[in-house]
Amino acid sequence: QPPIPVSQIGIGTIHKRDVTKISIMNEKGCPEYATILAFDVPVERDASEHAAAMNVRIFTADIIYHLFDQFTRFMDELAERRRSEAAEVAVFPSIVRILPQHVFNQKDPIIVGVEIAEGILKIGTPLCVPALGGLHIGKVTSIESNGKEQETARKGASVAIKIENEGNPNITYGRQFDASHSLYSTLTRASIDALKENFKDKLENEDWRLVVKLKKVFNIL
Repeated sequence: QPPIPVSQIGIGTIHKRDVTKISIMNEKGCPEYATILAFDVPVERDASEHAAAMNVRIFTADIIYHLFDQFTRFMDELAERRRSEAAEVAVFPSIVRILPQHVFNQKDPIIVGVEIAEGILKIGTPLCVPALGGLHIGKVTSIESNGKEQETARKGASVAIKIENEGNPNITYGRQFDASHSLYSTLTRASIDALKENFKDKLENEDWRLVVKLKKVFNIL
């Protein structure tokens, strides 16, 4: 089991001063560690009230494994919440090739069959054509395989995607771009940072290598 980081160990009743000490983790930007694990000990009333005011969590249990379960469940829920909040910023790396024999709609919404040449394509991914000066094609709003909707598609998959462009609905397949142009996820420094902080375990080594490759394409330091 992964270890729980511990800053201090004490014996006996949880006092208000204990809450004050651990509350500093909020100031250090690590609110998840502003936490007290109280194993089979009482918690003073003013300590509980002070904890609520200082945004400090106190987990209590008379079985040590229950404390571990409470804390890890809290951390899992926190990580999931942070991922949800970061989803609008984080962009997964991908390069897709348009299958010219599977162009179903040429204008907004553009609907085409594609092959995922590299990386991971997700719903919400902004796509562009670097070869055309970074021409913004639009955002992926749907991914479908064998008649079934899905959230992602990985390298090697062939899927149908819908691309919408609210800012420029006149972008047209066959006019501004065509199957000779690969479509790239539009990465930024902010999107890469969001990936590192919240989705590190969702990307494989080759996906991170693609991130490095795309940093050069988009001149990201």
